[in-house]
Amino acid sequence: MYVKKFIQDYGTVPQRLPKKKPILWKFKVPLVADSETELRPLVSDFEMRRAGYNNLHNAPSVPDSGLFDPANFVNFNERLQNIDEGDKRTMERLRRHLQFFFLDPMKKFQIRRQFPFKLALQIIKVIIVTAQLILFAQLRISHVDFLDETVTVMRHKFLKDWDDERDAVVYPPESGRYAVFSSDQIIEHFAFMVTSYYNVESESFASFSYDTSKAQPGVKLSEPDYEHVPPLNLCIDRIADVDIQNETYIFDISEISECFKLKFNKSEIDDIKKTPMHIKQLFIDRNITFEPEDALIITRAVIKFNLRTIHFSPVSTDQKPECYLIKIDIEFDNSRHSGQVFVRLNTLISYVNLCNGRVLQVGPVSTDAIIISIIDIGVLITCIASLLLCVRALIKAYLLQVETERYFERIFEIQLEIKDKLEFLNLWYVMIVVNDIFIIFGTIAKISIEFRDFDSSLFTLTGILLGCGALLVYMGLFRYLGFFNQYNVLMLTFKKALPNLLRFMVCVIILYVGFLLAGWVIIGPYSIKFRSLSQSSEALFSLLNGDDMFATFYTISDSNATITIFGKIYIYLFVAIFIYVVLSLFIAIVMDAYEVIKETCNDTLKVKQSTLKEFLASAEPPDFSSPETREQFAANSLLHLGL
Repeated sequence: MYVKKFIQDYGTVPQRLPKKKPILWKFKVPLVADSETELRPLVSDFEMRRAGYNNLHNAPSVPDSGLFDPANFVNFNERLQNIDEGDKRTMERLRRHLQFFFLDPMKKFQIRRQFPFKLALQIIKVIIVTAQLILFAQLRISHVDFLDETVTVMRHKFLKDWDDERDAVVYPPESGRYAVFSSDQIIEHFAFMVTSYYNVESESFASFSYDTSKAQPGVKLSEPDYEHVPPLNLCIDRIADVDIQNETYIFDISEISECFKLKFNKSEIDDIKKTPMHIKQLFIDRNITFEPEDALIITRAVIKFNLRTIHFSPVSTDQKPECYLIKIDIEFDNSRHSGQVFVRLNTLISYVNLCNGRVLQVGPVSTDAIIISIIDIGVLITCIASLLLCVRALIKAYLLQVETERYFERIFEIQLEIKDKLEFLNLWYVMIVVNDIFIIFGTIAKISIEFRDFDSSLFTLTGILLGCGALLVYMGLFRYLGFFNQYNVLMLTFKKALPNLLRFMVCVIILYVGFLLAGWVIIGPYSIKFRSLSQSSEALFSLLNGDDMFATFYTISDSNATITIFGKIYIYLFVAIFIYVVLSLFIAIVMDAYEVIKETCNDTLKVKQSTLKEFLASAEPPDFSSPETREQFAANSLLHLGL
């Protein structure tokens, strides 16, 4: 009966060694020729999978090059007969322990009927981490939307003639950069900013207030109290002096930075409202000028001020108001001295912890808040348990490797190779440990955010930790799909193709960097898509994927005929090489690996010679359903590793 099952599993008849010796199965392994001088033994991957082993196969290992050389084969059963009885029992325990170690969870369950805790934890973790990530994504979207909308309001409040079209992100942009072109326009913009700042409380349909201890966010004053409005800070970067006479010039390029506090009273604000150019005289009184002769002197002018606001969203799960500090810098950039002064508004919005108040509401804590807390606690408990189990498994694997090395060196006088040692390192467990750490720290940060102890950078860090953790959690599911040939094709294909892809990518990166630098240096000044090195790389990568081709041609300026012709030739050449050649070769490498894996799953698989594999193959394949096997693979029948 057993021989019949063996023939069904392995397609060959087992051959026993002489009697009174431990059983050693020999396999008639089919040979396939790679060339006229090399024959390599092959054995079915499906057959080895049926025997239950995942990382190491229980099929016999044979030399990987040339014909079978008995000198390279270690007869472990014969060696076991020549050692004392105590060492022999220890080595048999070690062999059973190694057999059990390399079994997949389903086979381990069949032998011991032990519940697979790590598998169950991973399934539970996938479910609750997904729920946590969905809830956090909604919270983060609400937070980022609030920040973006606040920045939009600041631009409309403090930038003169800012229109709605500039708020929409359109590519290519429909309008140019926001800029002014004369000293009068600079003065008018300053006048608009000053009047908007001094009337931000009374003219805004929002809870904006000044960064001062007297006025609280959300408190509207019937009459603006200009005496208690914090002053504006104006900082000007310039060079020391410029003297131009006819065709001669003298530049004193010593850098000077001056800062002024701009404080205006009610009458001055009223005059600026009526006549914006009145602020020019107020600037002159404070020794500030923006005359045409200052165009080569002034490099940059920045006006700075702070505001406070309260964010409250009734549709959010937590309806507690949040206080924020808004730091605003409005920069006039004249660094190019071309007559076009670019204007930028930069904001830094941070959460304020010291924000006293209370919310009057009827009813207990919301159901959503309770659900979120339960999910967070569940994620922490699950990830900590998963982390402990996987770290324990990695430590046990390392201890088993140490014991295996020690016994092989002491009894067999054989040193394990590096590839045999690496078989004990389960990279799936390493990845699970990493994603558990990510999710644990991300969850702690998320709980801190929910307790209103955060800033915007903590939101970003939490999103990165939880997002990367969730990605690794889902990637970890491939470990369990890998126990089935039909679902393991993706990972096997990637593993097979990776070495060739890395070698191929070295050549591709060299060629890509050459095109990148050439495009940036030559086309950069004439195309918005090649203005910087990163933008040039993004443009080329888009072209590589067949995206935005016409826009890339169209955005090359025709002011220089030579550059226009070169740009078109450059794009044609890049597309021809990278799409028709490089990308096709990349796909061909992957497809070649896929074909090999496909034939492997359906036909045969190479078995490389390994001392560890030979040691495992020297034992009979276990019958997973028999009570004797269950007793042999019980914990007390294996090595005691101390964990």
